[in-house]
Amino acid sequence: MRIIFSILVMLLSQALPSQGFANPLRVKGNQFENRMGDQIILRGVNVSGASKVPPFRAIRGPEDFQPLRGWGFNTVRLLFNWEAFESVKDRYDESYLTYYLNTVRWAESKGLYVIVDVHQDAFSRFSIGGCGEGFPQWALPPEQIALEPRNDDSCEAWFLNAVADIEMHSAWHHFYANTWGLRDKYLKMIDRLTLALAKEPNVIGVDLINEPWGDEESELYQLYIDAARVVRKNMPETILFLSPVAVTSLGLKASTLPKIPGRNIVHSTHFYDPELLAGSWSQWALDQSALSWKTIGETWRTPVFLGEFGARPDVKNAREYVNNIYAHLDANLYSGAIWVYTPTWNFETKDGWNREDLSIADGEGKLRAVYQPRPFVEKTPGDLKAMKWDLATMVLSFSYKPKFFSRYFEVIIPSDMRVIDLDAAGRSIFCKNKAGNRLRCRVSRSLVHFTTDIKIQFAAVNAQ
Repeated sequence: MRIIFSILVMLLSQALPSQGFANPLRVKGNQFENRMGDQIILRGVNVSGASKVPPFRAIRGPEDFQPLRGWGFNTVRLLFNWEAFESVKDRYDESYLTYYLNTVRWAESKGLYVIVDVHQDAFSRFSIGGCGEGFPQWALPPEQIALEPRNDDSCEAWFLNAVADIEMHSAWHHFYANTWGLRDKYLKMIDRLTLALAKEPNVIGVDLINEPWGDEESELYQLYIDAARVVRKNMPETILFLSPVAVTSLGLKASTLPKIPGRNIVHSTHFYDPELLAGSWSQWALDQSALSWKTIGETWRTPVFLGEFGARPDVKNAREYVNNIYAHLDANLYSGAIWVYTPTWNFETKDGWNREDLSIADGEGKLRAVYQPRPFVEKTPGDLKAMKWDLATMVLSFSYKPKFFSRYFEVIIPSDMRVIDLDAAGRSIFCKNKAGNRLRCRVSRSLVHFTTDIKIQFAAVNAQ
């Protein structure tokens, strides 16, 4: 009887959630973890470049999210625009919030996690020559003249212009100092937004402000502490993705942002090789930046989430560049989101803002040359030790130490691939039928608590 009871207890412990938290995911050490205690890898895409400009409603319906899991994604970093929500001071546009909530739900209907991205670039559409976006017009300091928004091909060098734009940096200084109460308005907006999102089951976290400018230690750090306090009131267990200052995205300056107090905190660094502006990229710059990502993860003792990376399809060897970044993510078990998927991309306006042209797909839903879908291990009821995708052989190999024999690991399979062979170091591996671009497998009882090398051989769906 005692043996039977012990077996029942063991089976129940494997079948029932034991983590006692409400958010879909949480941070545990350097991993993301679901309520069952499974390790989760996030492979995401930013959506959408056209969200930065009027009418700000760049997603047309659930069909825009339909291809994403088949392209190898399980997460979207979904842009939210303050100007769209509060173009008039103290007057929220509830129709925009309804649109955003609907978009979150459309993503959920396609099996996608959502990271809420409060997005800005160079402060406002009414600053840096009319080439920025994010903050409303009324947010500009009173002494600054609101410029006519352009956001066309004359804004191609917007980032370089922002570096030298004194008025933009002054606007950020006054924002942090709350000179005219703008910081308070930002916190109030965050409160209203997160209150509305608090019950959405697929929202895993909030990126409080995209690529801000200013001093990380004396200005941004305290803003994040105060914003976190506001978010925690409405979403106590959500993950906070903290973007460092904008210049760190080039990999030329390491972030010095201190980790704010509390749990479920992630440093969401970005990376764009500065040579991309000249149509090329450097392996050295990528490798050096990858070292800084590793330092951040070890210092903060959190997962690494690369919130943005990408390139124009016309950059020389753009696909190789992006694949190299993914290789770094895989090798270190990092998560991340490529920039960008713009479902409304077209030849005239490109991504819809400043004629940027980084969308991984065109307006007909066909992938462009910059991005190549790849499988990855999404979920493991145990410890994922290593992962590698070999494009030449089409083999996904990973080392995995399972904790339970009755629980399944899950692999995301792109739509243009099929599994033709599985091997677990010559031992038994049991798989359920693929459903929704997902392969669910478990190892034999004899391999539980042992690290096992697993290889999955793929072939193109049209290959004979």
